[in-house]
Amino acid sequence: MANKVKHVLNVSDRAVKGSAEARRVRAQGLIPAVVYSKGAAGRAISVKAPEWEALSQHEFNIVTLQFEGGEEVRALLKETQRKFIKGTTSHIDFLEIRKDVAIEAELPIHPGFEQPVGCSRGGLLEQVLHTLKVEALPDALPELIEVNVAAMNVGDVIHVSDLVLPEGVKAKSHGELVVFEVVDAAAMAEDVPATEPAENAAEPEIVGAKEKAEKAAEREEAKKK
Repeated sequence: MANKVKHVLNVSDRAVKGSAEARRVRAQGLIPAVVYSKGAAGRAISVKAPEWEALSQHEFNIVTLQFEGGEEVRALLKETQRKFIKGTTSHIDFLEIRKDVAIEAELPIHPGFEQPVGCSRGGLLEQVLHTLKVEALPDALPELIEVNVAAMNVGDVIHVSDLVLPEGVKAKSHGELVVFEVVDAAAMAEDVPATEPAENAAEPEIVGAKEKAEKAAEREEAKKK
């Protein structure tokens, strides 16, 4: 496979953990983070927020953490926490990895650039599964899974078991999960029930009509007397 882009992130160690320290770090324009590794306690670090936001514009799963002093740690991005209102990252978790040990990761799934043939025949491409759980050695792990959907016709379905994955990459998601399907757009429109008036729906009452009728009847009755 083609050489992967090396993503580098400059980080600094944090001596203290805890929510108070995390708030202090954020106030300095940094993001608190933790690097986990098997058999060792998590390592508290901080990341420059602008640098992280710039890196986040790309799709990646493995990053090289560059520490002050020259130390480099290769890590898998495990989880990010974001502030809902501000939309900014508030915490990051990394997992230190080894070149010779397989890892599991969730990869984004993209359709190929060529539109399915079925779309020119009244079909509509629907993506049901957006991420795929895979296992691979770090150097074999792609940053995304691109699926060729060009030959799909109306009614065709691609399952996880149908995916052609790069060498050394094994799908961990269930093989029967649907990834893409081309549905009949016309049939979908027919399945939507039309809104019909109820059979016994009452006629709309004209405001004041009932009162006017009652008063007219009273006047006629008075004339007779």
